[in-house]
Amino acid sequence: MSTPQTILPQLDFSAIDRYDATDVGPCRLYRAGTTPAAGPPLLFVPGAYHGAWCYSHYLGYFAQHGLESFAIDLPGHGARHAGMRPDLGIADLAESLVAGCRHIARRVILVGHSMGALPVLLAASEIDAAAIILLAPSPPGNLPGAQMVPPVPAGGLRPPPGAAEVRSRFAGLAPQAPVDALCARLNAESARILNERYQLSVHVDPERIACPGVCFEAGQDDADRHPPGQDEAIARFLGFEHHVLAHQPHCMMYAEHWQESASALLDWHGSLFGQTAGPMSFDQETRK
Repeated sequence: MSTPQTILPQLDFSAIDRYDATDVGPCRLYRAGTTPAAGPPLLFVPGAYHGAWCYSHYLGYFAQHGLESFAIDLPGHGARHAGMRPDLGIADLAESLVAGCRHIARRVILVGHSMGALPVLLAASEIDAAAIILLAPSPPGNLPGAQMVPPVPAGGLRPPPGAAEVRSRFAGLAPQAPVDALCARLNAESARILNERYQLSVHVDPERIACPGVCFEAGQDDADRHPPGQDEAIARFLGFEHHVLAHQPHCMMYAEHWQESASALLDWHGSLFGQTAGPMSFDQETRK
């Protein structure tokens, strides 16, 4: 019998199962924190292979700082992975995200990671978002000089990366670091979604995005998918601010020092909407 791997603290996502969850069509919304006296809630949108669980640390962090936040399982992702279809595209994700925003029924700060930046930008073209935060974003297809990525075989579902790639590209971990808990959470992805991102098929009209925004670049990101200068170009294209988090890997929300990225987001939030009341005890969070 094999011995179970140790779970690294940053790869323990079990907290997601303790938050209030509401099904909205093919999506699931998780909520943390209480309605703030001022400032809109954050809505965290995961990227390819990921679900709302990848933001479980962020949900707790922002709740402790007095902010309400949500994370969403888009169709076919996270708890909704059984609904993944080969024909699912990024526009479908954006449509479901818009429905999730309307369910919240308040202006939200949309936070999109990696591929999740694309449905965020499409949704922001349709709703009155309060702000946009992009984390290691995929580029819009009409970004001048954007770099394509070789496509995956069309049709069917693409299994998530193996442990070695998860360690190096997603989490920035050393070889042989235990990642079973992370790999078990990843879901297969629609090849159509991946190829729409890789082949730059999703165009965004910056004129239709009327809110402030910021792009946080992961300084330790994969140069094949995020070549030097691309994140800054995305920010410039959209009229957003750009900041480099030099020591963060691609999935900064569950990196070893994820608190550094969360703090950067909190500081940027405070620059727009005012400072929060400061950290609360864990027991003060709104939990299930």
